[in-house]
Formats: sequence, structure tokens, C-alpha cells
Amino acid sequence: MSTTVEIRKSVPIVADVDVLVVGSGIAGATAAVTAARNRATTMVVDRFGFPGGGSGPGLIGGAPTLELPDTMPDGLPGIPGEFVRRCEAYCNAPLLNHYFRDSQVMIYMWLRMMQEAGVQFMFNAYAADPIMDGNQVRGLVVENKSGAQAIRANVVIDATGDADVACRAGAPVDTRSTYGHPGMYFAMANVDMEEYEAQVVNREPNREDLRWAKALFQRELGRGVGRLNRLVSYFRPAWESGEYKIIRKVDDLGSILMDHGLFRSVSGAQPVRDPIRIGKYGIVGALVGVQGGKSHLSGDAAVMTSLEVGCRAYIFETSHFLRQHIPGFKDAYLHVVSSYFHSRGGRSIVSECPVTTSDAQAGRLYDDVVFVGDDPENRSAKEGEARRGRIEGFDFPYRQFLPRGVEGLLVTGRAAIIQPPVMRARWMIFLMGQAAGAAAALAAKTGTTPRALDVRKLQHLLHHQYQSPMGSNARLRELGII
Repeated sequence: MSTTVEIRKSVPIVADVDVLVVGSGIAGATAAVTAARNRATTMVVDRFGFPGGGSGPGLIGGAPTLELPDTMPDGLPGIPGEFVRRCEAYCNAPLLNHYFRDSQVMIYMWLRMMQEAGVQFMFNAYAADPIMDGNQVRGLVVENKSGAQAIRANVVIDATGDADVACRAGAPVDTRSTYGHPGMYFAMANVDMEEYEAQVVNREPNREDLRWAKALFQRELGRGVGRLNRLVSYFRPAWESGEYKIIRKVDDLGSILMDHGLFRSVSGAQPVRDPIRIGKYGIVGALVGVQGGKSHLSGDAAVMTSLEVGCRAYIFETSHFLRQHIPGFKDAYLHVVSSYFHSRGGRSIVSECPVTTSDAQAGRLYDDVVFVGDDPENRSAKEGEARRGRIEGFDFPYRQFLPRGVEGLLVTGRAAIIQPPVMRARWMIFLMGQAAGAAAALAAKTGTTPRALDVRKLQHLLHHQYQSPMGSNARLRELGII
């Protein structure tokens, strides 16, 4: 029996634009607004009916702040800073201190800012094959309710998070064993917070139960119990009876667990009070993650499907366990589960200049810097500097957006980085999107490819118009930016 089928068909061209952005998470939405404001006709394609990505439909819990470095005491610069300030003005509260509210505000604000800039939308559409002219991307075929449609573009920005466009265009992707860690967010509502905090949070775990749990986690995962230590006395009897497994294997793909424990608020892993708690009843959230197993999970549809099915089943069974056994959860209910399965790492391009852990630790400088980054997991190596607030960071080079062997394409956001070092912090993803959007607009306007772009013009634009952090004044003078 044949293992392939050949399909030939004519596809109608429905748009012809300067810049096509595929994916509208933080990186893609910022890129689209930036490109459009720089007078490039811009279109956004996204598989959902709205923008936002991990901070929108993904409902990704995490830090209740943007984790800005010490070098940004006044917040993010440029379009990212404008976006954050507009969201906070709408919420009348700091951004990211309540994910259910903030995710919806972020969706709305991206729509508003893109509409103001004149960005065209095509939502509920999946990216299919790039339109190729030799090794140059000239646009994209998408699949939606209308069937297959073609969009031509001078420059395409891959902001899919999984390097979908780059991979299909023939660009090499990372094949090392890298950070993947996919998962999803869920939350329980109507939790009796007083009972939960008194009987669980404020009580030390039984030492024998803790030893048992540490041995279990070491055997199953090769790691410690972490933030789940307060729950060990509750999940041990359920594990031993077979009623509930806190760690769930999915074939050979990995193990599912609440790897960040339970949040005592909706603000993330830090114990911050729920800002809209009503009386003594509140919301408790958790991140479900997959650890171990295969790498590059985000680029394999069959693998991701198996993991998502496993995670959703785990979440429903965990909510039942919490109601049955955890003090304060008796009358709670499953409030929300994120609408898609995310990956905090996964498939990424091999760029023209991938920044490595040693580059980040050394604070390496690049002549094509577009902003100065900072790996929060590298701060322990610079503990003395961190205490004095003088972490220097490292340069993020423009060449990191350029996939090898493919022209006409920029890759931004998570798929542009090979982790570690950790460059997926939201503030850096914002700045990646702004730089990629500005570069795409300049390339389209000058009729050049992103690879042939005059980087000094891009740096001038990023510094003078968007105040992108690119080093000291001495460094900027050395580069000829000022």
C-alpha cells in the first residue's frame, strides 16, 4: 500500500502584503503592531479566533510580574511598554496579578492596538505550506473554513512558537536534547481558603510521608518533590491504594504532574493573595507539566495529541482528588482549563547566531545587537552582582532571528531560541517581537531580504523610536547608533 498521496490544486490568492505574521502571541502581536506602525501593510494569521497566545487562550500561570531586570526600573520601553500601560490602565491594577481577568484584557488590547495600526486579520486559520521561490519564502498557504487560501508577502515572520513555517520551508531545526516541558493551566474555584491555609499550607508535612514522597519522585522523575511537599500526606494513601496517581506516565512520552504545586492565588507560583478574593472563598490554580521522555514534543502532532489527552484526563481526575481529600476543597469545582496545550520549549530554529549558555554567562557582545537580554537562571552565577543590582546581561543579536538556508523569513519568540539559556521570559519575548516587526517593515520597504538588511538602520530605529536597551552610551557610540 502506498504511504503517500499526491495532491495538486490551484489555491486562490486572498491577500498580498508587505509583512505576514504567523501566530499572534506576545511576539507575533508585537511584531504586527510594530511593522504596521512603520507603514508596512501587515496581516496576522492565527489558529484561534483572537490573539494572545500563552498569555491569552493559554492562561499560562507563572510569575505575577514581567520579571524585568534591574536595568528597567521604569518598565518596558517602546510598543511593549505602551501595551502593558494600556492594559494596566484598563484593569486599574498591575498586569499579570490575575490571569483570568488579565488574559481577556490582553486579548482585547492586542485587537485594539492592531486595529488602530491597520493590521489585517485572518483568524481561525492554520498555517500550511510556505510559498517558495527557490529557497525564499514568498508567502503562505493557510487552511480555514473557506478551504485552502494563499497569502503573498514580501517578508514572513514565523511567530508560531514551534518554528512551523521555518521547518516546512526547509530550515534546519534544533535536534539536541533541549528544554521542552509542555503542559497547561487549570484552576479550582470556591475553595475555602481559611480551611486550606490552616490545615495544609501552614502545616509542616509528616516527615515519614515526605521521605516516601522524595523516594517516589526520585525514582519516577529523578528530582525532588518541590512545591508539592505540603500535599504528600494526602496523595500518599491515594497512591498506595491506586485511587489517584500524582505522577502519571503517558507511554514513553513523559510523566504528567502538578510540577509547580498549588498556587494560593491566581497570580502564579509566588504566594500572592488573590486580588479579587470574595470573602473566605477563593481560586487555587496549578500548572500541569510533562517531564522526561522525548524531546522536541511541540513539532510532532501525534505526540502532542497523546500528551494533551493525557493532561486533560489528569486535570479532571486531579480536581476529583482535591475535592475528595484536600481540606478546603470539598465544595470547590473545576473553574477553568486553558484552551490549548503549550510548550515552554520545544522545536526551534538553528539560527545564524544562536546565543548559548556560555555566551549569556560571559555577557557576550554582538555588533548586530537588538536588545540586551538577561537569563534569570544565570543570576545565581552572578549573585554578588545581582545583590548590587549590576547584572550586565548579554546581547541578543539580530542574526538569531534568521534561520539558516532560508530567505525572506524571520523567526521570533520561543522558536528563535535554543534553551538554555532561558530567554522565554515575557519581557524578552516582547522585545523580540518588536525587533522582528521593525526589521520586517524595513526589509519590505527597501525591497531587500531580512538577511541583507542594513542592521545599523534597524538599530537606529529601535534605539531612537522605541528606546530598545542596547547597552551604554559608550557602546551605542561604538556601534555608530548615536
